[in-house]
Amino acid sequence: MNSQEGFVVDDYSKDAANIVKVVFPEAKAQEDGTWVQEWRIRTVGAVNLVSDDDLARLGQSLSQPDFWVQPVRSPAGDSFVLRVVMFSDAKQGRFLLHSYGMLRFFDEHFARIAFVEDRPRNDWSALRAWPSQE
Repeated sequence: MNSQEGFVVDDYSKDAANIVKVVFPEAKAQEDGTWVQEWRIRTVGAVNLVSDDDLARLGQSLSQPDFWVQPVRSPAGDSFVLRVVMFSDAKQGRFLLHSYGMLRFFDEHFARIAFVEDRPRNDWSALRAWPSQE
């Protein structure tokens, strides 16, 4: 900390170097007035023995009153698409918190996430191990 003319000034230049910009999947307007966003997730290893009923229950658990989620598994078994259907304009930004909550729930209750949108898990603040959690 530096002190200049009675003000405390912190040097955040080192912290700024650690900022990672992530790109959310594009939300696309549908003819019925909903918006669809598809999150590509790769897990740590294959997730075997997951039935269609398990995926449906996962989708129900991830869904909220403003949107519903349909998880789709790839044939490889370690990749999923979380298809999110939002019932109002996705560009309002109110889905950010819910999106991060969805990723955390998937990671904590279904399978550990290795990559989201081809970016490593630690690039996504919702999936980072914070010092208070270690």
